[in-house]
Amino acid sequence: METAEIQSLKTKTAKNVLFLSFRNLGIQAIAIAGFFVLTLILDTGDVGLFALVAESVGILGYFSDVGLASALIQQKDEVTTDELRTTFTIQQLLVVLSLIAVTIVYSGFSRHRQYGQKELWIALSLCFSFVAASLKTIPSVILERHLNFKLVSIIDILENISFYLIAVIFALLNFGAYSYAIATFFRSLLGLVIIYHYSPWPIGFAFSFPSAKKLFRFGIPFQLNSFIAMAKDKLSNVFVGGIIGRESFGLLSWAQKGPRIPLSLMDAIMKVTFPTFSRLQDHPDILRQSLRRSLYFIAFFVFPALAGISLTATDFIHLVPKYTKWLPAVVPLYFYALNAALAAVTTPITNAFNAVGQIRLTTKLMIMWTILTWIFYPLFSRQFGYLGTAAATLLVGLSSFVVWHLSSKVFQVNVLSAIFHPLVSTIVMTVLLLLSFSSPLPLKIIIGILSYSLYHLLFSRREINWFYLQVKPLLRR
Repeated sequence: METAEIQSLKTKTAKNVLFLSFRNLGIQAIAIAGFFVLTLILDTGDVGLFALVAESVGILGYFSDVGLASALIQQKDEVTTDELRTTFTIQQLLVVLSLIAVTIVYSGFSRHRQYGQKELWIALSLCFSFVAASLKTIPSVILERHLNFKLVSIIDILENISFYLIAVIFALLNFGAYSYAIATFFRSLLGLVIIYHYSPWPIGFAFSFPSAKKLFRFGIPFQLNSFIAMAKDKLSNVFVGGIIGRESFGLLSWAQKGPRIPLSLMDAIMKVTFPTFSRLQDHPDILRQSLRRSLYFIAFFVFPALAGISLTATDFIHLVPKYTKWLPAVVPLYFYALNAALAAVTTPITNAFNAVGQIRLTTKLMIMWTILTWIFYPLFSRQFGYLGTAAATLLVGLSSFVVWHLSSKVFQVNVLSAIFHPLVSTIVMTVLLLLSFSSPLPLKIIIGILSYSLYHLLFSRREINWFYLQVKPLLRR
């Protein structure tokens, strides 16, 4: 890769990270407003029901791709029509098999659990969403390979606006949990129509054995990690939901919502850096520098946001008396926030491992996390209920220090050094907010922002200046 190409890649990456960050903030703002209204109207059981069914149907997504989409994004050469159609054919075959399997499983499960029409329609809507997502894969791959995230972002924003707008309207009309089903149907159809209108491709069914073999070489190991992740996250969540019940699962769903907001920045950076790191495999020094800066700025934005959300959650709940039903979820929120801070640093590193072809390493890590999850989640959930589930989440998350150590070996990146200033400044901010716990909410927000900003102006001005120089020309365009 020539110097000019590297510089062009850097500029495009920075531009896309900035764009996706603002896009994710917009989506999160919509999601927060919509989720707040829904959780104000609906009870904890309805929220827990949708979350449980969503986790169950979400498991299908891991069987519909076998890593072929990621293989298309990761490969250095241009993607051929044969490869696109081969991926599409295999994917749709897996989708059909997955739907047959879920029909058989759901029939027996619904009789055992005595599910009714509410559960059925939510499941149907999510299955439709699953099919629509599979049909959107190829157009999305084409856009992501060219680092053209604007269209994908616009579609995501429109989907989220439509989902929460429709869900809130029908919730206000007393449709209860059916509101989720109606909104899911509409969102999925809207996204599918728009992406095929603006990103068409020569759709068709074909099977090329050489193309399939080439894609499976990367895709199967990559998807193995996804299968393990599914067993670690979604499958364990469904199992835990059966232990603690839908009301308690609703509380955990609420507790996870806040910490997920800052992680949208991490998602934006990872979405761009995966194809970027893949193209920098032959330039380890540039890759190392890019990873360090990614970790620093993810921590810079995510750490204080997580601390702020945790320390002001109770204040926000008390602003609306009817919202106090969610007070039991505050303690789990603390556990999830700490785990999110670990994930914000760890996930970009595993993403980098995948981007440079270190799939076996991430597979071993995923196996470790899955074993720990299936040991501690059921044990703590049975013993301590939903609080135990949240505590187990943090306990498993602490094993992420293994990834930090591996990062120093694979990329020669010292993680603690990369995140030192964001970590220390967040601790300082947290201490000051705890000392002012009885202060009004607006004053707490001001104290948090001022203390965090002052620290970085004093101790990490060089990083701030670098960020400003990267952003300044992009904002002019």
